[in-house]
Amino acid sequence: MNRKNIIGIPIKNLEEPMSRLASTLDKNQRIALQIGLIKNLAECFRGKDNDIFLISNDSEIEILAKQLEIDFFNTKSVGLNKEVIEFSNNFKNYRSWMICHSDLPYITKYFAKTISQEIEGSEILIAKSKDSGTPFIAGTVSFNEFRFGVKSFDKHSKYLKENKYEYKQIFNTEFTFELDDESDYQKFLLNQPRWFKKLKI
Repeated sequence: MNRKNIIGIPIKNLEEPMSRLASTLDKNQRIALQIGLIKNLAECFRGKDNDIFLISNDSEIEILAKQLEIDFFNTKSVGLNKEVIEFSNNFKNYRSWMICHSDLPYITKYFAKTISQEIEGSEILIAKSKDSGTPFIAGTVSFNEFRFGVKSFDKHSKYLKENKYEYKQIFNTEFTFELDDESDYQKFLLNQPRWFKKLKI
């Protein structure tokens, strides 16, 4: 590989996306929102130094990756952690890696570029969501011990400490605010990014 960075965006499928917003948005609106989020991430991280992958085993996600002109990693595993661990076998071909959740609405090209530069001087960068999830984790060292799920930030940070990784927590809203539930969505509507205003939701 001749790129510096590999970026993985796990996405299960579009059958029932963003289900915790079901009381606010209908299925078609949630599909449009999920695709809009992924498209924004792809546009923000797109660049000559980055290889961007959607991580899934769903054929619709593979079609979406082609439409967005990014790569698709067809995982043979089942379950988020196993899928990302399988994807992590590719990290050795790059200087740095990132795993970015697909529900981060405020990432911009500026912050995507800034975080790419910050990773170069760090072993591990990690963000914490309001419910102690891990919406973003990145690094320059070999790592495949992913702990996504309930309280995943606490599990990740505990593992990193115990195994003496040098890690840095990032606090930017761009990497910590997830569009996860109805309260998030109401806050989001008060501060809509440009990409969302173009959607008809």
